Amino acid sequence: MIKTYLLQEINERAAREPGAFIAESEKNYLDQINRAAEQVAAAQKTRPILLLNGPSSAGKTTTADRLCRALERHGVHARVISMDDYYRTRDPENMPFDEENGVTDLESPLCMDLDLLSADLVRLANGEEIRMPRFDFETGTQYLNQTPLHLGRDDIAIIEGIHSFNDVITGALDEMSTAIALRLNAQVDCGDGLILPPETLRFARRALRDSRFRGAPVEQTITQWKSIRRGERLYINPYVGQAEVLISTYLPYESCILYPAIRENLHAHADALTAAGLADALAAADRFAPIDYEPYIPEETLLREFIG
Repeated sequence: MIKTYLLQEINERAAREPGAFIAESEKNYLDQINRAAEQVAAAQKTRPILLLNGPSSAGKTTTADRLCRALERHGVHARVISMDDYYRTRDPENMPFDEENGVTDLESPLCMDLDLLSADLVRLANGEEIRMPRFDFETGTQYLNQTPLHLGRDDIAIIEGIHSFNDVITGALDEMSTAIALRLNAQVDCGDGLILPPETLRFARRALRDSRFRGAPVEQTITQWKSIRRGERLYINPYVGQAEVLISTYLPYESCILYPAIRENLHAHADALTAAGLADALAAADRFAPIDYEPYIPEETLLREFIG
């Protein structure tokens, strides 16, 4: 069930007690991590593969790291496998195309070598050694047989990515894996009929991250958003029912950081936001009060993925 937060309460807490508000939000996220780690550790002997799934900007990288640390406390050593390394070498003439939005479909599972990933995970679960590939994003080239990996008696492999619940993966692993879904399982009620859904809250994360760290201005994220959402509908949502654990990564104070940071860019691209189905993001631009977060935010918060 999606949790509803009231904008008025968010803004009041941001102004009145920023430290307590941030600490409470962070604790709720970490409590979920710890409960998930306990469940995964208990099943590690028969389920040595952990599948971590979530849409763009759900916080997969940080959550995978936090799960590793929590599992260590249970005596389980986690080895993280990047699904990015299973991208196929990019051939511009044969890339899948998103006809609906007129762009290359970079979300498509056809960009991935899921058969190789599935075979590698099965071999790992059966105690065999694999040699993982490596993908070079600068050249768009996949290099095979690069990094050796073998799971020891107390090891578990974590694979995170948007296609980790694909039937090619889960069908082959059968009873040898645990599936965890990450979502921003929250909405914000603005009190005047406007309710901001999870995807609108998540858009603010991606827009700020891409503009600060990936050389993509906010307008580029806006342009890509329809294709991103299409990919989620086609390649993520149909498989979410396979998750045994759901972790909500929304930190209620985060919108008081993210939306003020991108406010001017949103106003500057109002027409593009509306065309991209993000009119509610534009409406949210001025709703969240800024929060004095620097004295209180943890250095290793999930939000660092997006604000630095």
